[in-house]
Amino acid sequence: MKLFALCLLLATNTLANIGNFTLGSEKTLYIVDGDSISMQMRIAGIDTPEIRQKCSKTQFQVIDCGRLSKNYLKKTLQNLPGELSIEPVGIDYYNRILVRVYKGDVNVGKLMVEAGMAFSYKDTYRKEEELAKEDKLGFWDFYTPPIEPYKWRKKYK
Repeated sequence: MKLFALCLLLATNTLANIGNFTLGSEKTLYIVDGDSISMQMRIAGIDTPEIRQKCSKTQFQVIDCGRLSKNYLKKTLQNLPGELSIEPVGIDYYNRILVRVYKGDVNVGKLMVEAGMAFSYKDTYRKEEELAKEDKLGFWDFYTPPIEPYKWRKKYK
């Protein structure tokens, strides 16, 4: 919870520095209670498996690759040294705030792709994704890696 509060504080301070912006929908906001809101943010340049998106770690072990990726992000943010900084870079189609997330000097989105825990969104980190595949890192070492999240969403949502 402390990490979440810190992220929200840093995000709002960062957004305040770039001036006012308009969201096309209140769907970007999560109403916590009568005097607290949270904003949905999406890490720019990456796409991760959805929660409940299955993949096979071994021939007989099916896992939730979305939760695996989520847990990797959570541990990364907790364990990397340095201050957490969030840099807004735009607003996506779904009115989420697109951000780059850094822990110290580490670009967390890029690290997720390098570790085989995220796909490059379009060509942002294509080279890093190819290297992770070649080195069989993260879910690229699985018996059946997850399909690209946009294909999974199209098929199941």
